[in-house]
Amino acid sequence: MKKTISLAACALLAPTLASAEVSSPRQIADRPSAHCQAPRWSPDALQIAYDVYNPKKDTRETWIAKFTPTLSKTGEDEVTTGRSAASAMLGGKKPPIVELAWAPDMKLLSKPYVFSSRGPKKNFDLFADGSWLTSNPGNDGQPAWSGDGRFIAYASQRQQSGDIYVLDLAGDTEKPLQATAFQGSTEFRPRWSPTKSYLLFTRNRSEKGQDIGVVIDVTRPADTTKMITDWTGDEIRPNWSPDGRRIAFYSNKGNKSDKVFDLWVIDINGENATKLADDVVVDDHYGPQWTPDGQTLLYVKRDFKRNNPVMWVRTDGSATGRLDTGTQLNSDLTLTARGDQLMLAFKAQGQTGSSDKTWERLYVVTFTAADLTAE
Repeated sequence: MKKTISLAACALLAPTLASAEVSSPRQIADRPSAHCQAPRWSPDALQIAYDVYNPKKDTRETWIAKFTPTLSKTGEDEVTTGRSAASAMLGGKKPPIVELAWAPDMKLLSKPYVFSSRGPKKNFDLFADGSWLTSNPGNDGQPAWSGDGRFIAYASQRQQSGDIYVLDLAGDTEKPLQATAFQGSTEFRPRWSPTKSYLLFTRNRSEKGQDIGVVIDVTRPADTTKMITDWTGDEIRPNWSPDGRRIAFYSNKGNKSDKVFDLWVIDINGENATKLADDVVVDDHYGPQWTPDGQTLLYVKRDFKRNNPVMWVRTDGSATGRLDTGTQLNSDLTLTARGDQLMLAFKAQGQTGSSDKTWERLYVVTFTAADLTAE
């Protein structure tokens, strides 16, 4: 596949730097002696699913916080399988609930999500609406629901390494489709295009690092799988643009340290790769966040003097700036919109100036696209 890299890939443009006014940070989740992580907006932008990890007890829970349209919190519920058998297998301990993914239609199921938990064979399987969707010798996780509601993609270790499988909810769910079948590599983190049933994945090869690929038609993966990157180093946390034409991701390409990652964008055909920002924080769960118009990306700058601020950058490299969230040591951004209002949920270790930087909490700030203007 032909690949071209723009001049901006070698030397960043010199964009105008500006700050953006946002609302005061609203804390939406915290726990004593535990981390709140990985916020995920529901499709109707009225709920946020998030993980709670207690390192002392080694427990992992998933909770759903509920809000009014004005972002007043009305309560929260813990996500469970609702079955005592799983708890019995773990000596009375609650089974871990991880990697919840929302259904694209909030009316599709009575509980509109799928997640990974301890299944009948004591490994991780997928669970939704009161039933186990998978039951395999290896672990199944990282579910992703296609926008049309037909497919659920997930990473599975039923083979020696790991591959992407797909449940066709319009077909035989007892026979999942194998979407990737590379030799000597592991594929994971499936992500559906917002406009078509194209499926992104990350491929890891021990000798050559991580790359990003796409399956155009999951019913014909052997004929329609293409690698978007095949670079030296690692390309990780890909995220689709709203129009499904470009991918934003992090890469350590060309850096002296493989621990230093930069923000890149690339066309879905592997062309026009452009570096937009250097030395960024790699999110634990997600990648760079696109604004709905596809013109701007949000990310976190690795800058300990400024406590890892949230930044924004135009995808053409013409302007960049800081989002003044009023928080410190930020990560795990997730953006949604309600009308003209943009709502950013993220984790942080307290508000700016706080000396308590031990536990991760979740916050929300609001702003508009007009607030992201260069001075």
